[in-house]
Amino acid sequence: MIRKYIDFSKKPFFAFLQALIFFFFIPLFSTFFANSIFEKIVYFILSFLIAIIIAELLFLFLYRLFTGTNYQIIERVNFEKLMNEPHPYLPFIYKKNFVGGRAEQTNYPLHPELKSLPLTTNNLGYFNGEDGSRDILIPKPKDLIRINCLGASTTGNYLHFENKVYSYPLELEKILRKKTSKKLEVNNCAQGGYNSADSLVRFLLKDIDTNPDILIIYHAINDIRSYLTPGFTSDYSHSRKNLGEVYWKFFIGSKIPNLQIRFINYLKNKFLFPSSEQYSLLEIIRKGQIDPKMDYTNGLKTYRRNIQHIIDISLRKKIKVVLCTFCMYLYPRIKDDPLQNLYKKIVSEENEILKELASQNDLTLIDTASLIEKSDENFVDAVHFTPKGMRLLAQHIADKMDI
Repeated sequence: MIRKYIDFSKKPFFAFLQALIFFFFIPLFSTFFANSIFEKIVYFILSFLIAIIIAELLFLFLYRLFTGTNYQIIERVNFEKLMNEPHPYLPFIYKKNFVGGRAEQTNYPLHPELKSLPLTTNNLGYFNGEDGSRDILIPKPKDLIRINCLGASTTGNYLHFENKVYSYPLELEKILRKKTSKKLEVNNCAQGGYNSADSLVRFLLKDIDTNPDILIIYHAINDIRSYLTPGFTSDYSHSRKNLGEVYWKFFIGSKIPNLQIRFINYLKNKFLFPSSEQYSLLEIIRKGQIDPKMDYTNGLKTYRRNIQHIIDISLRKKIKVVLCTFCMYLYPRIKDDPLQNLYKKIVSEENEILKELASQNDLTLIDTASLIEKSDENFVDAVHFTPKGMRLLAQHIADKMDI
């Protein structure tokens, strides 16, 4: 019953309707028991304050119950300091050469102690290298083996642990440089939140110009929301907006002072005017609500098509392609969640597509989904890796690469 209520409340109109009733009409109703104007004001104020306290405690309890973590106040970010900006052919893109990251707790459910770190984007608008700012030189320097890692947040993620910086491309570069004396670089060409359609467009319009020798694709799961959104179209326009359509909401959100009341902070960022793109970007550009009962066959066909297009262009350009199956860990708190299990089922089918594409195109396949143990040691949540998990992913890729 509680879960149904939470799902019901995900709809903005109903969420605000419920908040309006709770914070206005209930205190207003209490004034009917007062005799004088002064008593009515006192009754209203006291009832309003009690309602806020009850709502805050209830929110904190439910948030902890369903996420396994405590809610962290989302701090305001100045509009000028937003890392992402609209792009005419992509839903969003990082600003180039931009100092945007902040050192803060990540609040991952399995490892809330891990921290993100300040990063600067490079000349192509990616986080690359130790501090994110390492450029990808065009044209490519002579005798350099260039390896580009394509994907979303599972590739692009950076963590700070024991005074060291971790990402799987960084770990892969370290391993490969010990393996060979050849001059090489491993570049992080991933953008958090991208699906295969976004990556295809970005690859064709920008990444291809870097002239990589090897392309590593570790990419799945982010397409699934589009598969399950009614009105499916193969360009995903039924489920995604361009950031430019809603960018103004971040501007307004950056001007509204933060109240240190967590449920108000949550409602503001989720349904009204977000303060930080880190927590609200994908929410604000989405269209529609998912339907877990939808037939997602056409979605999988689209995923296959998008990855195949990347492969076709790469092979035509004599770029070696390495495909990696995608890892998903249903840790104890979510192992019985129907939606998480549906996502895992679909990820397994996406992995089968990757295996078929590798076979059909004579590509190197690394079945990382089978090779990496699903445990708290390797994952910070259902899909993102710990530093140890990043090293394992990098090692399994390096073992199969002929440099």
